[in-house]
Amino acid sequence: MPPRKVPPTEVLRDLYAGGLSAREIATKLNLNQNTIASALRRFGIVNRAPSETMRMQKERGAERSVTKYWLGKKQPPEMVEKRVSKIRGENHYLWKGGKHRRVYRNLINKKRCANCDTNDNLGIHHKDFDHYNDDLSNLEVLCNSCHMSLHKTEYWNAKREGRDPRKSNGPVGWGVEKGGDRLVNSRRCGEDTVTE
Repeated sequence: MPPRKVPPTEVLRDLYAGGLSAREIATKLNLNQNTIASALRRFGIVNRAPSETMRMQKERGAERSVTKYWLGKKQPPEMVEKRVSKIRGENHYLWKGGKHRRVYRNLINKKRCANCDTNDNLGIHHKDFDHYNDDLSNLEVLCNSCHMSLHKTEYWNAKREGRDPRKSNGPVGWGVEKGGDRLVNSRRCGEDTVTE
């Protein structure tokens, strides 16, 4: 292996003190950056912090050459359409047949919470806790704080009374009942499904 060409100590010290980084010195002297870095260590020249190197480069007016390969590139509209058409409308995995299940959200005007009269973070609450009963008389506007408080109160009341808490997103009557050592799911349609 041929010996490495290492510049004299004074040249390295002057270039490094002049604000050049090890990479810039290597480029200037047509050497490898690792050769320059090990020579700096061997000659006892203390490395600068990267932030100090960047500050010195700014003072000199040198710009960092960061590769930004994505700049100026844009997909052609045909390619975007080809990709997006695979997941649009009926092809999307969340497609529900084109029906909006929660139409009531567009019918209710959310202005103020029914409990605390605030107008921040408003949502719609089903009074009978049945999320499938979308009658306007069963709906009320609550802020998130009152809404969560109401559901937590309902949960703990059920726990204290020894009954299973309601499933907040299922119809009333849906729950898990204990039938011996098996679990029985009572569904709204009246069928019982037994799971071991």
